[in-house]
Amino acid sequence: MLAGPLLYIQYERGGLDGYTAVLNWCIVALLCMIGASLIMDLISRYEQEWDDKDAADAREAAQNAAETEAKRAAEEAERRAQAG
Repeated sequence: MLAGPLLYIQYERGGLDGYTAVLNWCIVALLCMIGASLIMDLISRYEQEWDDKDAADAREAAQNAAETEAKRAAEEAERRAQAG
């Protein structure tokens, strides 16, 4: 899509023969495909990092909640022991 019109114009004006124009188009298409693949890989790695961070945050929040609940239960048990 990117190289097609430009190569066609050069071919029409006689600057390129048909074989060279198709070869140039294939090279540009290959480079675009490689670039798109690299970008998609980068996006995938960022998404994985975000998922890992979210999971770590969830584990930390659960651990903090459990520690808070254990502390509350221990304080309640201590109050009951002192009262009773």
